Amino acid sequence: MLLARLDKPIGIFLLLWPTLSALILAAEGLPETKILIIFVLGTILMRSAGCVINDFFDQKYDSSVKRTKNRALINKSLSSKDALVFFIFLIFISFVLVLQLNKFSIFLSLIALFLAIFYPLTKRFFSIPQLFLGLAFSMAILMAFTATKNSIPSEAWLLFVANVFWALSYDTHYAVTDLKDDINLPIHSSAKFFGLWTPHFITFNYLLMFFILFYLGIRLENSILYFLFLIIALYLALNGIYFSQKLSPEMNFMAFKKANLIGFIIFLAFLLEYL
Repeated sequence: MLLARLDKPIGIFLLLWPTLSALILAAEGLPETKILIIFVLGTILMRSAGCVINDFFDQKYDSSVKRTKNRALINKSLSSKDALVFFIFLIFISFVLVLQLNKFSIFLSLIALFLAIFYPLTKRFFSIPQLFLGLAFSMAILMAFTATKNSIPSEAWLLFVANVFWALSYDTHYAVTDLKDDINLPIHSSAKFFGLWTPHFITFNYLLMFFILFYLGIRLENSILYFLFLIIALYLALNGIYFSQKLSPEMNFMAFKKANLIGFIIFLAFLLEYL
């Protein structure tokens, strides 16, 4: 459970809310029960698998970071072999679920798997690895449309891009919590790259995200209720940025946790629009 971080489910919800929003938008209402179950279980399994492979690759660095120095692979309560076996098990169960979908969705799931494995490695050479996390966390949006419509319409791509910007925002908040430790390590993060400009980077990505969501609502001729929920979510995002702009680890972690509520409110915007 600790290796998969099931005791810290916020990562599951950050992946789940946009996935559910995409399913609702793709189905223009509640999705089929079978598809809903597959995506909910798949979200839990793939987030867990991502945590396992991330810890496996980051063992060398986690021991030097205050937040991660007590993880299972660091304190030797589990071995690297145990982690790999568990990762393969999670991927196998996930693939069994995906096989219930169409060929287009199965193909996209392979890209999603590659991104999930590749993301931890990008910290070694790419200045903003959060971009790859955003791509990995957004693949389920495209799969929601292929599973429902067997196609990827423009609104799917808009939701995909908006979600990438969202991940860049909240995971940069998260990166600030490790900034003091990461500075001394040969790994990259958006917070490390932008330094004092980090709050501006977070703000820029949040504004782009909400611009796309507002544009999507106008394009789809959504009701005023949809836009009201977006305004509430935008207020929460800007509020989190305001109180965390001094790069305080504690305030940025609070802003990161607030992303869960932001995602939930956006999900409600889609749910109430298409009920």
